[in-house]
Amino acid sequence: MNDAAAIFQAVKDGDMSVVERLLTADPRLVHARNEYLKTPLHWAAEHDRCDVAQMLLDSDADLEATTSWGDTALDWSATMGSTKVADLLLARGAKGMNLVVAACLGKLDLVREFLDSGTPLASLAKPAPAEPDDHWVADSARMKGDVISHAFYCACRNGQTAVAALLLERGADINAKGVFGGTGLHWAAINGHKDTVEFLVVHGADLTIRDTKFDSSPEGWAVEGQHDEIRELLHCA
Repeated sequence: MNDAAAIFQAVKDGDMSVVERLLTADPRLVHARNEYLKTPLHWAAEHDRCDVAQMLLDSDADLEATTSWGDTALDWSATMGSTKVADLLLARGAKGMNLVVAACLGKLDLVREFLDSGTPLASLAKPAPAEPDDHWVADSARMKGDVISHAFYCACRNGQTAVAALLLERGADINAKGVFGGTGLHWAAINGHKDTVEFLVVHGADLTIRDTKFDSSPEGWAVEGQHDEIRELLHCA
């Protein structure tokens, strides 16, 4: 294994001693890139490795480096629900906080502040891709420019039920689609967020919608995630 591969593995594993040794030997490794142009900081964000992220930042990691699809480490930490790393990145000056990022991270007061600000909703999220792709289907909330519903889907995906409830009150579509055409219910089910699943079921989410990539229902996604209680909940609803 070369040093670039080694630092990515050490970051994923949260192995501080190996990360420190590799950076001491070659400080340039902090800027290494691997699949999809992810940096070590992106991988620390993906796995919520806060101590590792701190070390990388202290070693001059680029806060605003982007993946091949345009995500900074803050964007990626929000997508993955990595709240500890996200808060660290924000404290260190990361840019890009918006309604969707706040919803992903469960920042209820900030979500409310964005909604009440009068700011045009289109400016409260990153632009959607120019054309639909394998991830963002044409009828997903993001591709339709429905920012509130996209934020709602993101909150459900990450188990941020209080944020989802607020966004639903403000007009979000409970069946809004996200990545792979999965709804918030699909993603809450596969990620094991039982409270969010219960909230969605009680409020009338459609249990029969099938995603576009796997042609599966939310119950099927619960099976894939090996969440038997959620599978049973959806089966009996």
